[in-house]
Amino acid sequence: MNDVDRDLRIPAALVRTALSSEQTLMSWVRTSLSMSTFGFAIAKFFQYLAGQADSPMAAGPRRLGIALILLGVLVLTAAVIEHLLRIRGLKKQGLPADASSFLPLGSAGAMLAIGLAALVSVFLKWQF
Repeated sequence: MNDVDRDLRIPAALVRTALSSEQTLMSWVRTSLSMSTFGFAIAKFFQYLAGQADSPMAAGPRRLGIALILLGVLVLTAAVIEHLLRIRGLKKQGLPADASSFLPLGSAGAMLAIGLAALVSVFLKWQF
């Protein structure tokens, strides 16, 4: 193996690792979205049922919904932090500046905002 092959293989490996990190982040976005959506649906469904009947909403389903939404937000926050640390480490090793995309972090940020809005909505019992 000559020096030219070695010089090309290292940046290519770093780019593959960065793309793998972005794919992992997008998988966590999907998982977080599922948890938050399920929690929101549970809480809002039982809030709707409580509004139809004369009895107040049981605390159990609301707490479960809040817990699932909160878990989704926390998991996504941890995934974003892990991704940023991994990309920072790859940049120290020589990752090219144009190797990473804004789309995974942008979508993760949007999902965090939506998750927090859902959490506030359920916590304050807003009606839609």
